[in-house]
Amino acid sequence: MDFESIRPVFSGLVGGLLAILFCHALSRWVPQVCNGKSAATLIRENRAAIWLANALFFGGLLAGIAIYQLGFLPSSDWRGLALGAGGGSVAALVALPLLAFLTGHRPKEAYVAYAVSQKTPVVLVYGILMLCAASFAAAVTSLLFN
Repeated sequence: MDFESIRPVFSGLVGGLLAILFCHALSRWVPQVCNGKSAATLIRENRAAIWLANALFFGGLLAGIAIYQLGFLPSSDWRGLALGAGGGSVAALVALPLLAFLTGHRPKEAYVAYAVSQKTPVVLVYGILMLCAASFAAAVTSLLFN
């Protein structure tokens, strides 16, 4: 067995280890309290919103894959990924405050609870979601005016 055949496995293991170390380093910036409520309370109160946001984001990713698999866009086109990940991000960003409002909780707490449930600092998780949302807007604009 030569190195070229196991290189992807080695690369995946190193990448996974680096991701774990990165997440561990960021864990100290994950909020533990919001409006006097503990992280566990926030997650418990916003469980439905968190579940829905995760499902919508995952659904967006599956829709992005379907765009390519069904032949709507060629596999080399960036817009399928942007539509999938961006659409899922937009849906999650809209669902969190909407469901919080409908269940009588504060939208801010739902956003913080989502970040806590992802074990990611608030600024990082929403920075990534907003970048995905911007890519969604760029892809939609590109498709409409192309």
